Amino acid sequence: MASTQLLPAYDTFLSFLVEKATPQEILAFQLPEDVQDHIDDLLDRHSENELTIEEAAELQQILQLDRFVSLLKAKAAYMLSKP
Repeated sequence: MASTQLLPAYDTFLSFLVEKATPQEILAFQLPEDVQDHIDDLLDRHSENELTIEEAAELQQILQLDRFVSLLKAKAAYMLSKP
């Protein structure tokens, strides 16, 4: 079975959740600047149709992670709004 290598963005977020996962901390979570810079580069190159197949797959995973984090942050915000 082939092992799946986690993207730095996934690895960073999973480590964060393992170490501390209060709703406030989840809402405050942001990717490190170097990881965000890489994502921004992929998005720019995607708009210019300059991604390799591997980079396109990486960007797809990043978009999935973004959806997951958005849902997680929405859930955290909801938990904080409860009396």
